[in-house]
Amino acid sequence: MNLLLLCAALVAIAVNAPASALDEEADAVGQWLQQRAMHAAAQANPSPVGSYRIVRLADLDAPEAVKQRLRADIKRAKDVVQVAEGNIPTQAEMLAALPRTHRSASELRQRLPQPPSTLEGSLLGPAELIGMEPSGRLDGGTSSGLSRFYRLEGVGIVEFSENNFIAAGTQIEMIAEAQNTRVNGTPAHIGKTVDSVGRTRVELAWMGGSKTYSLIATGESGSDVERHARVLHHIAAAIVD
Repeated sequence: MNLLLLCAALVAIAVNAPASALDEEADAVGQWLQQRAMHAAAQANPSPVGSYRIVRLADLDAPEAVKQRLRADIKRAKDVVQVAEGNIPTQAEMLAALPRTHRSASELRQRLPQPPSTLEGSLLGPAELIGMEPSGRLDGGTSSGLSRFYRLEGVGIVEFSENNFIAAGTQIEMIAEAQNTRVNGTPAHIGKTVDSVGRTRVELAWMGGSKTYSLIATGESGSDVERHARVLHHIAAAIVD
């Protein structure tokens, strides 16, 4: 069965909009995504191989209410999104919930469709590896992706996730206007969030030849969100496949 993933603005809902309006917009987007997923699942000859394409918002096959919501999210993504306390976890909360499993390179090669990305040349190379867990499509002891969690001094907790969308059979649509930065010349999206007590979350997402990638940095109160964004760019540029 084909899977459908829409890569939109990837930002939090703005807290200054009326709750009822947000609920209506979210319902419209959710219903549309569900319809797209059901349509993909009902195809007579679904492709087992994943693919992706970049589409302009104006050309997206979606109701106008959905496009309005996506336009608003894309506009908000240009700035730092302000959220209430509790929306971004503390370092203690994250450390209590994160996996502690460590797997060897040889074991990961057996469990993944291709060897995991090499991080040794990046800032995560010497950082403390907290743990890792499978992600993407799970099939017994194998998976199409891997998430690794690090404690990076001066930043906080950094999650690096990679997923082989080709092996997973995922059909991906990326909205052109939502890509607001670049990684090694490739269109990418970065979102920056700060809560009311100063905790930060920065997410950088991009595509490779056969993988989707994301880096998420979560910092404690007083963190510099712009510096963390630069750090993620440096890490992304040094990842090798």
